[in-house]
Amino acid sequence: MNLRRLRLFLLLSEERNFHRAAERAYLSQPALSQQIKALERELGVRLLERRPFRLTPAGEALRREGERLLLEVEALKERVRRAGRESLRFGVPENLLPDLMPLLDHLRRGLGEAVEVLEMHTPEQVKALKEDRLDYGLAGLKVEDPDIGAEPLFKVPIVALLPENHPLAQEERVPLRALREEPFLLLPRETLPPLHEAFLEVFRQAGFTPKVVREVARFPQAVSLVAAGVGIHLTLAPYRVYPHPGTVLKPLAEEPALQVSLIYRKEPPPPRLAEVRGLLGSWAP
Repeated sequence: MNLRRLRLFLLLSEERNFHRAAERAYLSQPALSQQIKALERELGVRLLERRPFRLTPAGEALRREGERLLLEVEALKERVRRAGRESLRFGVPENLLPDLMPLLDHLRRGLGEAVEVLEMHTPEQVKALKEDRLDYGLAGLKVEDPDIGAEPLFKVPIVALLPENHPLAQEERVPLRALREEPFLLLPRETLPPLHEAFLEVFRQAGFTPKVVREVARFPQAVSLVAAGVGIHLTLAPYRVYPHPGTVLKPLAEEPALQVSLIYRKEPPPPRLAEVRGLLGSWAP
């Protein structure tokens, strides 16, 4: 079967209009009509009625099976491309990258091949895994998807960023509930909804709702605002490697943390899964 004609047929079955489908395919309407007629001759059946537009039973069957076939073709192309690559693709959240670089280097040395690192938050990793644009993800948020395997690795502490002159700045660990009357800077929900919700859950566990005076999407901006005394900011421990003048990062007494997990598509399984599991099991953060 001619795959170009199949794609045009599926486009037409989606638009249910020759003019709109021809525009989307960058064809003239007569050219599109000729391609559909050629597909009907190739299959020996009538696929659609023109006026009013409707798919015949044969057309409906081709629409269902054709969509599945094109997905399988794209998956095959990607598997062939992947077989020709010499690296595994790992998705890593930007805010966890500093702490995960030693792990990625451990994988590179253990596997004896390049490890390509792509900065993606957990929801982006799940989407890329399902589209076969990624081999593995190192997810910092919980994944509940039946098509995605998840194996816990370790936990990343959630810490508080305080002004350096804050009364609790000299404490070894700060109880979050001791900050209940303080103003807070919070990650906006639209920036990363699952992480925003994870931070709110930390406050719920501490027994209070934070007084949010400002939403801040980027850590450097949060540093400047905390240093200026605008509010306190919850963040992840990997940011301890960054300079943050005028502020201090303090562990929380409640020890809240995000679980980092290895995630991957279950079917088909990613390359070298057993080796990756073994190497991750032998690595300690």
